[in-house]
Amino acid sequence: MGGSRRILASLAAGVLCLLFSVWTAFARCNNGVSPFHGLSSSFEQCGPSAVGFGWFHGRAVQRIIGADNVFNSNQASGHDSGLSQDIFLPGPNGGPANGSYVGDPDFNNPGWDGCIANIPENSSGCGGSINWGVLNIVITGVEPEAPNVARMAVLSVDFNQFFLTHILDNAGALAVDGDPCGGDGLSFLPNPVYCTPIPVPEITGTSHDTGGANISLQIGSTAGIPILDDCLIAEDRAINCPRNLYVGRVLMYKHGACTPGTPSGFDRRVWVYPSAPASGTLNVVPNWGVYSVEDGNLNGVLDAGEDGSHGGTVNGVLDPFIIPGVDVTNTSVFVPAVPGTTDCIYLALGIGLDSNHLSINPPANTLSGEMVISPEVSVNPTPVFPGAATPVADLITTIQASKRQGKGTIDWETGIELTTAGFNVIGTKQNGAEVKLNSSLIAAKEGTTGRGASYSVTFDAGQLRGSISVFVEIVRLDGSRERFGPASF
Repeated sequence: MGGSRRILASLAAGVLCLLFSVWTAFARCNNGVSPFHGLSSSFEQCGPSAVGFGWFHGRAVQRIIGADNVFNSNQASGHDSGLSQDIFLPGPNGGPANGSYVGDPDFNNPGWDGCIANIPENSSGCGGSINWGVLNIVITGVEPEAPNVARMAVLSVDFNQFFLTHILDNAGALAVDGDPCGGDGLSFLPNPVYCTPIPVPEITGTSHDTGGANISLQIGSTAGIPILDDCLIAEDRAINCPRNLYVGRVLMYKHGACTPGTPSGFDRRVWVYPSAPASGTLNVVPNWGVYSVEDGNLNGVLDAGEDGSHGGTVNGVLDPFIIPGVDVTNTSVFVPAVPGTTDCIYLALGIGLDSNHLSINPPANTLSGEMVISPEVSVNPTPVFPGAATPVADLITTIQASKRQGKGTIDWETGIELTTAGFNVIGTKQNGAEVKLNSSLIAAKEGTTGRGASYSVTFDAGQLRGSISVFVEIVRLDGSRERFGPASF
């Protein structure tokens, strides 16, 4: 990719447009001018099934898909969910199976319902032609080896008059000569963009409160997530910079059974995209909800009697629980006790982007842009039971068993340890006979702290004694025991 960009930079603008058009998609515009979008540096380590969302800055509505064939009549371009999720092509380092992609943003499809030229700007651009505004792209994926952890990268670019296109390579590039209409138009990001983990919200404890409980959380750092813009070289940096793309870490939640392993069946995507509508608009199905302390019955709806302006920022809707900043943060969130509840909720973390109150040239209609949530989230597998408003403690949330060279390794994780003394590993043979594999109790790492822990134990062939699968047994402080599994070798 780097070599091809250097070659492109040495060619004339007309030839560049021709070359880029091979890889890009044209906008749906009736005004006789059709911009197209250039490739990005390769996105690496994004997982084998990454998804993306592209939107025009300040005008995203992830929850709605607009009608097809809407051209200049759309006065607030970008008000939809970007139905087309194939905005990435296989990358140079192994393709999707290895999490390698290149960007190919395309708003020539039913998921992009308008022409960005409709967005008024205060500058006519370097060449005196239409200014096409700012295009944002976010890509997220999940690695099979760490299925609870989403990975993410974001690029944001102004229209590049030199190439007559939005070039994602410009995001993060350094200024060459300070002239966006000259040398800066030839400045490209020299390295790949690496998708970086979104931290899993770690539950560190709980304390009862009136009508529920406060769940203590540790939120990891997001300082390393690449959120790159081209503000150093943008043609309209005075208008479109700073972008204020990063909003904060957004707490998400989902209902599910109160049993270990339930999150393994969850889709990590925030929204589930249906088929393209024949006409009109279509609401996108929410998959993870934005958590709000105002939601007294955890139904995702602002019901009568629930405060719709808790934070003083949003009226008439549930206010999201946002952890600001990028540093490691300890916080707590109130979980209400919901009478009659039989299921649990699971907490996850997404990244908020482009909150509309920070947007540039915000649209004036009722579908004004809203905060974008990273298309996938990082999930804590510990169930939280709203009936008592407490985490379901002392559960093993995941178990894996593997064999190599005759040795068997068992890995497991706990969500919360409040009353755990330790663990036993029980092997099961082909004939159904059982044998305890550990000679002494495997001590709990956390025990009573309220934190979860990870464990890994390896047994040789003699210790396995023909076991084909294993259970892991929690031994609690009161002597009671509970088995989880089995996991097969």
